[in-house]
Amino acid sequence: MKGLIQTIVFAVLIPFALTAAYAEEPTASHEDVLPVISNLTISPDTVTDLRLKPLYAATIRMPEPVSSVVVGAPTFFQAEHNEHEPELVVVKPITTQVAASNLLIATKSGQVVSLRLISDGAVGSNTKPVDFVLTYKQRKGFLIGPSEETAPANPASVKQDSSTYESAYRQQANVSSPAWTTSHGEIAASLGAVTEDGPDAIVAFSVLNNSQHWIELLPPQVELGNPNGSGNQSTDDRSKKKVLADQVAIRDFRFTQRRLAPGARADGVVRFVRPDFKQYQEHMQLVLATADAVNRPLLVDLPFTAPTATARNASAK
Repeated sequence: MKGLIQTIVFAVLIPFALTAAYAEEPTASHEDVLPVISNLTISPDTVTDLRLKPLYAATIRMPEPVSSVVVGAPTFFQAEHNEHEPELVVVKPITTQVAASNLLIATKSGQVVSLRLISDGAVGSNTKPVDFVLTYKQRKGFLIGPSEETAPANPASVKQDSSTYESAYRQQANVSSPAWTTSHGEIAASLGAVTEDGPDAIVAFSVLNNSQHWIELLPPQVELGNPNGSGNQSTDDRSKKKVLADQVAIRDFRFTQRRLAPGARADGVVRFVRPDFKQYQEHMQLVLATADAVNRPLLVDLPFTAPTATARNASAK
């Protein structure tokens, strides 16, 4: 009889215990959050705050396919990217504690978005804004490849431009032993001929894989740094001082190959619209990066004024 009473007591108490245990777990209420939907323009000089909350996910939509996603603290935040939705990145906190970290998103063309992840934890007495959707738009003037706005209208000039561009590409590919004057991380670079062709500049270069594994080169970029910067510096070096850089519009580029085995070399050429002027302290740089280290690019100083194709050909005779 005593055993039967104990059984009945336990049967009555267990449901109450389970109910109390579930009540202690954090739950989300629609009254605790204020959903926010934002539209931003991609800028390499801006770090965007992404306000998160446990049990909620934020969607980041990029203007082009994403190539890599890096989370600073993967034990606090989770970032998901699916190849079936190449332009989307989903971010959410995986801890109920207050947490902060950063997120880097790189696209196929080499653009990078930097975000600061902030989660105030599961418990909150006041309604706070939480980012639900963040949509990035292409920066005006940032061009990859030829377009109607940048293509020459005169067919004769198209043929001449193509000849100068192709000539620089072939000459660099025929260099037997480039001088690897600049290196950082996994890659080294050798700067070839720099030529002006009308409003454009054409830069030939070579890239060497210094690592022990295969790498994939991202499309080359050109930037004009502000007076606080210095040449040939990595992202790590630039973090020690505030450096702002404006992207220069790229018309076209070409590589002999973009996937390099250890010790392999790629030759390339890039055509871009050279700015009309710059400040004395500013510097123009060629930006080379790999898909697995987009935040550690190799920066190569470029001359702002270069000989024209006609003058270069005349001096070579």
